[in-house]
Amino acid sequence: MTLRNLNYLLILALVSAANVCAAKSSPPAAPPSITVAAGTADIHLTLMSELSGTDPAHQSDVMYEVEKNYTQAPTTVNTLRYAIALAIPGHPASDPQQAKKLLEQLLATPERMTSMERSVAITMLNVSDQWLKMQADNRRLAATVDDKAHAQANSDRRMQSQTEEIARLHRALDAAQQKLDAIKDIERSISERSPSSSGTRDPNNRDSTSQTQTSPAGR
Repeated sequence: MTLRNLNYLLILALVSAANVCAAKSSPPAAPPSITVAAGTADIHLTLMSELSGTDPAHQSDVMYEVEKNYTQAPTTVNTLRYAIALAIPGHPASDPQQAKKLLEQLLATPERMTSMERSVAITMLNVSDQWLKMQADNRRLAATVDDKAHAQANSDRRMQSQTEEIARLHRALDAAQQKLDAIKDIERSISERSPSSSGTRDPNNRDSTSQTQTSPAGR
């Protein structure tokens, strides 16, 4: 059973209990008023049951009739029925904020309602308050999740940027090392091709020098 179904059952149980209490507290000398109260209670409970169903088309039809009756004749009963319809969650036209407003207006003049109607109005006002609180909690939770998602996304981007920077530095280091190795190879090649510090002279050059030095003596 879902949380929504539990809410529906809770609403029906609270209203039924309120109706029983109202019926028991009525004086036995006035059976007509009890009958009227019971009939009105049945109308409200039927409305709750129909709007808590799973047929969107039927829910729309019921809501249309309730809203039309309220608009054409905003009596206490019609206003209460419209407020009840708005307070029931689970159908497209539910509006706990508007329901709360109408119910508070009705309870501002309790003398215009029967005891049963006051009980229903108080019960549905509590339901509207709880529904609004749940919506506010959901919004805060969604905002928190959204903030954490953004923070995580920013952290992921920073980590990705750092990873890319480290990879770039590794590539630059490898390129620099390759250049250094190439320079060392060039220096080694030059060193190998150069004569040693105690290198030998060309024998031809030495003989030529000797001849140059001995020729005057011959003269």
